[in-house]
Amino acid sequence: MTVPFRHIYGQERIVETLRRLLANGHVATTYLFDGPEGVGKTLAAKAFICALFCQHRQSEGDACGVCASCRKMASGNHPDFHCLEPLPDKRDISIEQVRLLQQALALRPLEAPRNACIIEPADRLNEKSANALLKTLEEPPGDALLILITTQGDRLLPTIRSRTQQFRFAPLSDAVLMEIAAQQGLNDLTLDTVSLAEGSITRLASLVGLEEQQARRTLLSVLSGADRLCCSSILQAVEEHLPDGREEALLTAERFISLLEDLCFLCAADNHTVKNHSCYEGLRTEAARFNQHGAMLALELALDCHRALRGNVNIRLCFERFLIEYDRLRKGVDP
Repeated sequence: MTVPFRHIYGQERIVETLRRLLANGHVATTYLFDGPEGVGKTLAAKAFICALFCQHRQSEGDACGVCASCRKMASGNHPDFHCLEPLPDKRDISIEQVRLLQQALALRPLEAPRNACIIEPADRLNEKSANALLKTLEEPPGDALLILITTQGDRLLPTIRSRTQQFRFAPLSDAVLMEIAAQQGLNDLTLDTVSLAEGSITRLASLVGLEEQQARRTLLSVLSGADRLCCSSILQAVEEHLPDGREEALLTAERFISLLEDLCFLCAADNHTVKNHSCYEGLRTEAARFNQHGAMLALELALDCHRALRGNVNIRLCFERFLIEYDRLRKGVDP
């Protein structure tokens, strides 16, 4: 089925702006939808395009869902709608893909008022493909609409960002997450699990299915054992507990970040903001090893690790460095 605006939760300000643009006929050429994963960016982009293409748009701005255009959008067969994403066996969007898109956008739309394309994740444009796309943004075809979607807008070229109208999507509230989860059949959720999702319905779904609390307790045990580990033991811990795949590595780094954020809260005597409730006792014991400054440095190490993993660094070496530096902090040695 098509995506109506009313199915986008927790982003009321953005939805209202998109409705107004459609109603006033002021739809621009390029938009950037930036924000955390699982907060409605792609849904909003599809709702916007569905409504733009709809032959019988409803008074509140939603696509009707039944006209020929809506049926084709729902089936993924609309000739004027394009998606640009990395090929299944590639990490980046290639310059060849951008050139093919440029050729498609240069043609007149067959049925819709405009050609439209969603580029996701836009931060997977490499240097060559980003520069090629920049030419399209500088001299856009008159009938084109491009929506770039990313969780890492800071990784886009400043020249690309400057040529887009930007919408920043916020994390969803716990109440909104609970509402969406109920609609998707994610039942028996605890407040602890919802808090760990940090405003993302995608992350919430993964938490339910991956025994997340146990995974975090395991990682906390790796951190809390640091003072008993020599360098070779840290390397063994990396071998036993940390992932090889890039996506799983990023998820592991996010878990470390979440744990160390709670460590900072506890060092600041803020027990109420802690999210990892199932790890509370272990975190409290770990916090006794740090002052506030040391806890902040530990969190920065995890953030640096996550940033490095977004690139093409060696995953094992990245985690080894993180754990060795964390070990130094626990022993009172600033990095």
